[in-house]
Amino acid sequence: MDSPLSLEPLFHVGPVPITAPVVVSWAIIAALTLFSWVATRRLVILPGKTQTVLELFVTTIDDQIRETMQRDPAPFRALIGTIFLFILIANWSALIPGIEPPTAHLETDAALALVVFAATIVYGVAGRGVKGYLATFAEPS
Repeated sequence: MDSPLSLEPLFHVGPVPITAPVVVSWAIIAALTLFSWVATRRLVILPGKTQTVLELFVTTIDDQIRETMQRDPAPFRALIGTIFLFILIANWSALIPGIEPPTAHLETDAALALVVFAATIVYGVAGRGVKGYLATFAEPS
């Protein structure tokens, strides 16, 4: 009996099997990169429709970060915004016939969780230093 976690590889890069969720994830990353590059080429003081939507998105992310963390959102904006957009587009990819969203597989969810876990440590050390970060584990909460 096959495991529900095992996927049929589409091809191999050396010894590494490349599955459909990986290819869909790469396509989403490429699309987001291309969109970001195109959307930020002609930013102006008096924004058009596209720039207004982008500014609204950034402002909304900033407001959510500020309300949740009570801190300046600038250091966290890129990570949180990127993860939000990736998950949104990954889930919407299910609307395309024949495409299974990468977030339907445990591997993608685990990878995103590891990124957030690592980022939490990096932001903690950057904000407090190694000694200060480790001291937070000794404080009662």
